[in-house]
Amino acid sequence: MRLFQNLCAFARARKGLAAVEFALLAPMMVFVLFASVDLLDALGANRRAQNVASSLADVVARDTEVSSDEVSGIWAAANVLMFPDDGSNMDLRVTSIMIENANTARVVWSERHNNGFVTLSPGSTITLPSAMMTPGTSIIMADARFAYHPPLGFLFGDGIPLSHTSYRRSRLVDPIPRVS
Repeated sequence: MRLFQNLCAFARARKGLAAVEFALLAPMMVFVLFASVDLLDALGANRRAQNVASSLADVVARDTEVSSDEVSGIWAAANVLMFPDDGSNMDLRVTSIMIENANTARVVWSERHNNGFVTLSPGSTITLPSAMMTPGTSIIMADARFAYHPPLGFLFGDGIPLSHTSYRRSRLVDPIPRVS
């Protein structure tokens, strides 16, 4: 009988209930906090990588010719655009493409930064979305690949690859020539 009374008294007791609830919920709340830090940082890095691809294509599409000094400046600008991430190890490629007819697009020139992309050979054919296949025009294609490493590693572990491709039509000349 005494045991039953003690169990009933224990069931009615409310002291320490908040501490027990906190002990059960705290690990989950900490996980959600750390995971949200990783997720928000990954989304920011992804947006910056997409901005790099768009900016590279846009800058080249506004030119009448592309020199080696300009290409070096473009690679340096990518590091600035990726701040606060380190963009120096980012793989980049800029390619000028001439569209001959509704089915054929050929590479005019291609430049890469780091070793993540293959430089496309001049004269080789490339597949583009059908909406871009306007004969007699040219396209600047910029590829950006960034190996994202999260600050905490809670949600994405060792990291995730972020990759973006951006297209811009040449604005002044078709195609934009590559000069030394």
